[in-house]
Order: sequence, then structure tokens, then C-alpha cells
Amino acid sequence: MSSREGPLPKDKHEIILAAAKQLFGQYGYRRTSIDDIAQKARIAKGTVYLYFKSKEDIFRALCQQLLDTVLTATEEACRTSLPIEQRLRRIVAAKFDYLFALVYDSAHVRELIDAKNQLSADIFSQADRRYLRLLSDVIASAVDQGELNLDRVGMEPDAVAELLVRSAAGNELYGSTLPTPTVMRKRLDALVRVFVAALDGTIVH
Repeated sequence: MSSREGPLPKDKHEIILAAAKQLFGQYGYRRTSIDDIAQKARIAKGTVYLYFKSKEDIFRALCQQLLDTVLTATEEACRTSLPIEQRLRRIVAAKFDYLFALVYDSAHVRELIDAKNQLSADIFSQADRRYLRLLSDVIASAVDQGELNLDRVGMEPDAVAELLVRSAAGNELYGSTLPTPTVMRKRLDALVRVFVAALDGTIVH
């Protein structure tokens, strides 16, 4: 008898990841088993192994899926012709608003978006480099268009992009409790406004 149940439809791959995302978010990675995922997805355990070699493989695939969502939204934000403040805010939202909302809904989701997690550190490193490059290119384009003036701070687009990302990442650490998504959005709104105001290329001295 064949060990395969037939062709591997893509929807089952997505169903497995959706079930894993819910269980990892609810119970954490360690407390979730392949059996749990199969039961949640309403498929046979053997079917899970047709798509993924292990629970670690599912975890990595789920991390990649989340990061692909971030990068796709980032690329869309980069392609807009909006003023630079709105473009930057959309780029920041594509990553930080999205990931923060996931964490706010479940503390266990932090495992999935922890760039230092040994299971997925390489995936995050690659995605972070791509995100920074996209952001840096937008900043460089804004400089060329006269929207931003980096000479005022003596920085290159790459350095400004990294500073903005690090500043955005630190927003949720401010205060003794986790902010609400609304408060987080307001902080990020303010952060982008401050950056753009400080680098305003239209100011004449």
C-alpha cells in the first residue's frame, strides 16, 4: 500500500500551518505535538508528515509564512507614490504593527517572531536584511527627490533605515506593561513624524 494519500494539495499545507499557528499561539511550541496539530487540522498524523518532516519544520515554515507576509506588505508600501512620511509609516506598519498585533493576541507568538530563536534565526536574519534594504532604498529615493536631507545628520540611507528599525522595535519596551495596539500605533506614528521632521529636505536655512 502506498504511504501517500494521493496528490499533495496546497490547501492542506495551509491548513496544517493554520492549525500550528493557533496551537503554538495558545499553548506554545514545546507543549504542542504533531498529534495535536493533526487533530486540530482534522487530518491524519501521517498526512502531516507528507508535508513536513518534523514539528521543527512546521515551526520554520510558519515563521517563513509570517515573514513573507511582512515582506509582501513592505514591498507594496514601497511602491506607493504617497509623501515620504506616509510611505515610511506604511513600511513600519507592515512589520511592526503586524507583528505586535500577533504578540498582543498571544504571548506564545513571541516564540515565532523571536529573531534569536535557534530554530529560525537564519530565516529572520535573511528577512531582516531584505526589509532593511527595501527601507533604505525608499529613504535614498526620498533624498533624490528632495523629500529628505541626510546631510543634516551626516548619515547614509542604510544607517537611517537601521536607526528607524531599532527605534520602532524598542517602542513596546517602553513602560512596565505591554501597550495596547492603539497606543503602539500612536507611538509609531509619532516616531515616523519625528524622523521625517528631523530629515525634512524642504527646510531652507
